[in-house]
Amino acid sequence: MIEFLKISSMAIFDEIEVEFAEGLNCITGETGAGKSLILDALTLLMGARAGRELVRPGSEKATIEAQMNVSGREMVLRREILRTGSSRCYIDGKLSTANSLAEVSSGLIHIYGQHDYQDLLNPRQHMRILEDHAGLSRETVEEAYEAYVEAQRTLAELEMEINSFMQERDYLEHCLQELRSTRIEEDLEERLHQELQTKLKASELRDSALAVQELIYTGSPSVTDLGAQARQLISRMTHHDPSMERLALAMDDILARLEDIHSELRGRIEDYEHDPERTSRIEEQLNTLRELKRKHRTDEAGLMVLAEDMARKLLLLDESGQSTQAAKRSVDQAIERYRAVVMDFLEKRGRSALKLSRKINRGLEELGMPGTDFRVFQADPDGVGASIVDPQGVVLSSAVLLRGEFLISTNVGQNVLPLVKIASGGELSRIMLAIKAQQNASNESTMIFDEVDSGISGQTAIAIARKLKDISNHAQAIVVTHLHQVASIADAHFVITKTVHGKKTSSTLKPLKGADRVMELARMMGGDTPSLTVIEHARELVGSHEPRVSVEH
Repeated sequence: MIEFLKISSMAIFDEIEVEFAEGLNCITGETGAGKSLILDALTLLMGARAGRELVRPGSEKATIEAQMNVSGREMVLRREILRTGSSRCYIDGKLSTANSLAEVSSGLIHIYGQHDYQDLLNPRQHMRILEDHAGLSRETVEEAYEAYVEAQRTLAELEMEINSFMQERDYLEHCLQELRSTRIEEDLEERLHQELQTKLKASELRDSALAVQELIYTGSPSVTDLGAQARQLISRMTHHDPSMERLALAMDDILARLEDIHSELRGRIEDYEHDPERTSRIEEQLNTLRELKRKHRTDEAGLMVLAEDMARKLLLLDESGQSTQAAKRSVDQAIERYRAVVMDFLEKRGRSALKLSRKINRGLEELGMPGTDFRVFQADPDGVGASIVDPQGVVLSSAVLLRGEFLISTNVGQNVLPLVKIASGGELSRIMLAIKAQQNASNESTMIFDEVDSGISGQTAIAIARKLKDISNHAQAIVVTHLHQVASIADAHFVITKTVHGKKTSSTLKPLKGADRVMELARMMGGDTPSLTVIEHARELVGSHEPRVSVEH
């Protein structure tokens, strides 16, 4: 609950401080005095978006601080709005974010205002109200529908691909045959080009290889013969100089390497034989490769990827029947999953709707609407299960299947009709209050009502006051009100007063006790100059909430 609230340099507030009580707190004051600004300040502590227009002219920043009691522990929330438009958030003195502030305060502060009243006039919001109360989330339903949409999209894309590939089948087969016959590898063109150059120069290369062979091995004397002689001389020297053994071993290595070179040259000489057939094949393969690269505007690596893609498409065509059947099974399975999830959700929501309707009808009776029959309309789960696919074969979306609205009959014997068509303003206020009275708020939370009694008077006002009092018995309640019936039973009464000094407007908030409270109640009943009778009635309304005081008029 909120124990203390301080607002500094915000709009028409210089600085106000207020200590809220447990139970029912009411805030009154003339129109335009700034009552709703208190609620605006609390929404900022709930992470609402802040604008620099909230900063009081002449100030650098606006500050809102609240001291709260959570499970016996004090917690302080603080929000600063700078003139630049940026803001800072603090939780227990530590810098935080607006999201963190919202997360912390979401379960502690609940604000109900005119937007909630409007929700009752919008059937699209009715099921959100019911689902919030029941703790139900549409996430699983929406995920199941998205899974169906994805499965259907996959099937449609597959069928489009098959149709497209079918028209290209001859072309794909021809191109793939071209690519495969060339036996494409990376850097193939470079290697073919090099081999072709070798074949074209085969005669010259063979002559050079034979000359080298003669110098190294077959000539007289050859390098090998001279090396062998040198090895014999070094061997003799080792008898008198053992250190020459190292050179002898080195000569052995040289002679062995010369033998290797001769062997390799012998193989090369065989390769350099003139082979016009092989040369022609290389030229043909090279020309084909270059033509394929120009045709498909890519390199060898791209041609390899292209061949794989064409092979995939042709395989898809060969297995199109199996692939299509598998995709259709996935769609059918997704529909069945979606059907089951929708039916389960509607069954759970239907049970919650019955419970909520009974509670609201009891609450409306307490609010002076006996005989009211409040109901929730939604699709029958079994009926939805059977008609989840429309006559055109389209699977209905979750937004359509989960539609519903509130129905009501305000008089015994009348048919229940859509609430938005028959409920009056006063009835809507009481219905909203009956719904909000079912809010699962803990005794540590604060429930704030912003002029939910607008347009209400007489016995309805008394009934609403009692309901607000009942709510405050299990959670702190703060009510911005114009009803003296509400203010008279509040555990703490605060008034906002606006004053103008020159070109500067300021509002102050102060608690009311004794005669001040009586006079504020009298003002609410009889205007700025209430009669003695009205003042006496105000004193009677305060009753046991204040000690008896003397009021001069």
